[in-house]
Amino acid sequence: MEMKEPIIMLKPAHPFKSSLRAKRSNLSAEIAAVAPLPRNDVRQRGLRMTIAIVMIAATLPLSAPAFAQEIKTQETSFFADLFNQNVYYEGTNFLHLDRLYRFVAKKKLRSLDVNAYDEVPDSAFFVNRHARKPLSAEELAKGPAENEGPDFSNGLTITQGKFNGLHPGFFIKDSKGGAYFLKFDSEDSLELQTSADSIASRFFHAIGYSVPQYTIATFTLKQVSIAPSATVYDDTGFQKKLTQERFEQYITFVPQDEEGRYRASARKTPAGEDKGVFRFQGRRSADPQDKINHDCLRALRALRVFGSWLGEDDLREGNTQDLLVSDNGKPVLKHYLMDFQDALGSSSNGAKPPMATHEYFVDYGDTGKAIFSFGFWKKPWQKRWKDTGENLMSVSPAVGYFDNRYFDPAKYKTQLPHYAFKDLTRADALWATKIIMSFSDENIRAIVKTGKLSKPEDSETVAKVLIERRDLIGKYGFETSSPLEDFSLQNQLLSFKDLAIDHKFWTTEQTTYHVDLVNAQGKNLSSADVHSPTIDLGSSAEVFDAVIHTVRSGSKAQSAHVRVQIRSGRIAGIIHQD
Repeated sequence: MEMKEPIIMLKPAHPFKSSLRAKRSNLSAEIAAVAPLPRNDVRQRGLRMTIAIVMIAATLPLSAPAFAQEIKTQETSFFADLFNQNVYYEGTNFLHLDRLYRFVAKKKLRSLDVNAYDEVPDSAFFVNRHARKPLSAEELAKGPAENEGPDFSNGLTITQGKFNGLHPGFFIKDSKGGAYFLKFDSEDSLELQTSADSIASRFFHAIGYSVPQYTIATFTLKQVSIAPSATVYDDTGFQKKLTQERFEQYITFVPQDEEGRYRASARKTPAGEDKGVFRFQGRRSADPQDKINHDCLRALRALRVFGSWLGEDDLREGNTQDLLVSDNGKPVLKHYLMDFQDALGSSSNGAKPPMATHEYFVDYGDTGKAIFSFGFWKKPWQKRWKDTGENLMSVSPAVGYFDNRYFDPAKYKTQLPHYAFKDLTRADALWATKIIMSFSDENIRAIVKTGKLSKPEDSETVAKVLIERRDLIGKYGFETSSPLEDFSLQNQLLSFKDLAIDHKFWTTEQTTYHVDLVNAQGKNLSSADVHSPTIDLGSSAEVFDAVIHTVRSGSKAQSAHVRVQIRSGRIAGIIHQD
């Protein structure tokens, strides 16, 4: 678990205090306009003062400061995450009667953050970007960046450090006052972790999540100085003074390029008051915007699908951050994802280990299979590892262990088995799949370039794996759900688009739409099979649902449906089958 950087903020006049002063001035004028009471009457003077206090207090923005004070900082660590998810929640899973019922009945709990048209509205967790309006190559490459990264023209100052094992990290300030946290590649994997941070963060930003700015920074020791008050936490867990000698000892383990420069991933400190991590289940009761349990948020459930595309298996609470920011003068809690050095073919210690993305950190199911099969059952990752000649970096140290052999979207696993990921429904996965399919080959290559891999063939390898994996996820997602979108109703003709056909996974000749028209009482009014994305509803009642099953010839996937709610001659809602 990497330390979160201290939040460095300027302190302008507080918006609440400024507005309070203005209100006090106005109230003073109003009070002065009231007929004066006799000054020698103590009781009247007391009453006058009481009225003034009540009037002022009535205008105080009580909810805002109270909200800010009630939001407590939530902390965690890797070992806390590991115990909670792999031991406690896994062990008590079936003690939750609602989960036991859904397991026996084979029912999924529908996400609760969707609108009537089965889409996720913008929130503090998610803002739909590229899928809603395609971003240009320049916008994709820029991502959340506010500037070009640390300014080394006048050197930089290290204010704090951390040193765990062979992985140092440093909080810095540049000559312009910008605050950053520098992370480095492993000794035998130059460019691997730093490029993963840069590339994955931009993908998650384009998808719709809040992420800090990550840029690739290169520098020499001559450009670095140590602040007199700088300290460092090392393996002992104690804080020590960071001297130039100690800094040079730590930097000894960091690889250099052919020109003797150090390469780092520079994470800019985002503005806001740090409130720690956010949970993947439950909610913050003190946050008035946080009304839905997080394991029921499609925006969080879908991280499992986005993670499978980007090879990011370290999606856990310890890699999140909540920041209290001001939005139009009101305090808002903004939820960030961060630390992407485990994306693509990378892990925090070098190339991604073979079992990563195939098993949980502690995987009871696969471990049990291996034990009771006496080793005869081979895990997919074991087959994949053998195919690569048991070489974690069969392509390049800068790419790591990243390919699509034995990749299965349905079986992708993050390090920890969060309820939010295990509760993913077909409708949730379809929503995520549509977003992934909105990235063209050119879009993907534009983002991969931000990793600044020195060899063009390494960039092309990463891009090709992501393009191929996008299509694997798309075909699977569109086959197991009903990818019908853009419904319109005119003159009793219901038309739509079939994304599986648009993306050439299936053809019109291979597709049949079975349509049931159902009235408000659930009675079937009519049924028909059509072979085009236009359905004649005829003279049906004013209130009914059109339930459309998509059937693909040659597909073994279970048929899924989408329910289109028709009310008074218009489309009132869309529900994809979970």
